[in-house]
Amino acid sequence: MKKIYYTIGEVAELLGERQSTLRYWESEFEELSPRRSDGGRRLYSESDIELLRRIKYFLHEMKFSIKGAKKRLMKKTSDIDLIERLERIKKILER
Repeated sequence: MKKIYYTIGEVAELLGERQSTLRYWESEFEELSPRRSDGGRRLYSESDIELLRRIKYFLHEMKFSIKGAKKRLMKKTSDIDLIERLERIKKILER
């Protein structure tokens, strides 16, 4: 059963990133804005996690700068859509 929200620790482990990196990305990418609990803890939805995966892909795999990744997130081009679709298919086939 999937959870509705994940903590920053769970997301950091899932993505293989440090929590501080996720907090930094949150400050740099305005599209990324996880909910906050009453106690102020970050709560990430599935869509937040998917956005983080895209950010990580652009920064680590494509070697974009923060500025370049921001531009790429703003305009979805057909080649990026194709790459993302192929990566999803690859994951399905690897199961």
